[in-house]
Amino acid sequence: MPDYKETRLWQMTLANQGEQDIANSARERIRVSYENFRDRAALLAAEIARDLPDFTVHDVTHLDALWEMADLIAGSDYILSPTESFVLGGAFLIHDTGMGLASYPEGIEAMKAEPIWNDTVASLLKGKLGRTPTQEELCTPGEQIIRAATEQALRSLHAKHAEKLALIVWKDQERDEQYHLIHDTDLRRMYGPIIGKIAHSHWWPVYDLAARFNTSIGAPSWCPREWTVNPLKLACLLRVADASHIDARRAPGPLRAFRKPSEGSRDHWVFQENLQQPQLLEDRLAYTSGRPFPIADAQSWWLCLDTLRMIDRELRQVDALLTDSGKPRFAARGVIGVEDPTRMTALI
Repeated sequence: MPDYKETRLWQMTLANQGEQDIANSARERIRVSYENFRDRAALLAAEIARDLPDFTVHDVTHLDALWEMADLIAGSDYILSPTESFVLGGAFLIHDTGMGLASYPEGIEAMKAEPIWNDTVASLLKGKLGRTPTQEELCTPGEQIIRAATEQALRSLHAKHAEKLALIVWKDQERDEQYHLIHDTDLRRMYGPIIGKIAHSHWWPVYDLAARFNTSIGAPSWCPREWTVNPLKLACLLRVADASHIDARRAPGPLRAFRKPSEGSRDHWVFQENLQQPQLLEDRLAYTSGRPFPIADAQSWWLCLDTLRMIDRELRQVDALLTDSGKPRFAARGVIGVEDPTRMTALI
């Protein structure tokens, strides 16, 4: 599996640029901070599988792979500043980590304080009982309902919760220690809020992005002046990179055998297990399968087509937004073959 540090986006921004780099100290400070951020986010992301075992892979391999997807989609000429790479990489790291209960320092009690919790428990109980639950039943729903409500609430709230993650503190009461995902206090205060907002934005409608990200952020006092951050293009890049990452790394066959996902999740695992990494052909992504789908997995194939159509829609909408906003366009602007199932069968 390629290393995220081998991507062009990393190499041109946060990698060591050699002895002639007049901004070496600033670049190194940001690079070290990101690597520390990644190490801590990787621990948090690893906890997601404990609470959502039916979901495909959301660990650090997915977070790192978003650098590759962003590299492919943006294209070989796309320019980011080192601070933009830090913010984009940070959004990669936390955009999904809210799907684990460990991302809530107060644990499940924080979930129960959310308005969605009672509605979710009531809905689950009504489905189980076939009637409206009593107040007593709502207060003592049982372990099975609590577990199901936790899964649904984590999924529903993860993007919103991501907005807080770069600033949240986890406390170790035994050792009287505190932990942040971003160890560098200055970088956390300066970029933590915008990293969280961009991470949250991957669940917003595309048309909301321009209004909410309408101001560029200047460079820190200890960085070159041109190291600005444009949140709009980073939000666009996060959402299409995340949507487009659906190859076999998200659903390894052995892991499916270990976890035995439920019937409702199986089709997602099956179609992603069959997909190879996408290629950029002209201005569109091309997805291919390593082997044919057997007739028994026809439903997975149709889910795959629906997912590729969603990716195509995201790429087209983002391209329109970037064009209308006067921002540089990404190289990938659609997905090959989604217009016609017959054409798609030539690839998958």
